[in-house]
Amino acid sequence: MLLSGIAKMSHRIQKALVGMLLMGSTACGVCFGATLEQLSEQRLIEESTEIVRGTVLFCQQTYRQPVIWTICDVTVTERFKGGAGNRVQVAIPGGTAGGFRQSFEGAPRLERNGEYLFFLWQGKSGLKQIMGLSQGLLNVVRDERGNPVLVRGQISEQMVDAAGRAVEDGGLKMPLERMRREIADRVGARRGVKQ
Repeated sequence: MLLSGIAKMSHRIQKALVGMLLMGSTACGVCFGATLEQLSEQRLIEESTEIVRGTVLFCQQTYRQPVIWTICDVTVTERFKGGAGNRVQVAIPGGTAGGFRQSFEGAPRLERNGEYLFFLWQGKSGLKQIMGLSQGLLNVVRDERGNPVLVRGQISEQMVDAAGRAVEDGGLKMPLERMRREIADRVGARRGVKQ
């Protein structure tokens, strides 16, 4: 009965209906959970295309088939690796667009005016995304002396190491200055290697 009803619809309506069904199945597919590969600080630094410290100005949602994306404009206050300029757009899977909502386990939520350290990668789509979902996003907070400290809470999604063994994430807390040195050492070492 459903197929005969679809056959009577115009071709454009059929395509729209199939698109909505696929989008719904994609959204439901992610409801079952995600398994993340645990990324070391070394991998975050070496495999990212950009590393920036910045403050979120605003976020907006957009639909790029088959995913709804939250695109956040970030004012860059410090650039450690890649790119140029004082702004960057960061894309996070999930959000609400056109009356539809899509969510992805492990995807971080950014707060307006929040200050973060971003480990970004840019794929074929051209969107700059956070490496390892929440793993590549560190909150910048101040310690009792006013010094910047990087903090990321424990990630609750299932996580495996590079060999596929289950591991638990312990979160992260370290002075920004220590991370600056680690990034400078690794990025400098990579530049010294002939490709």
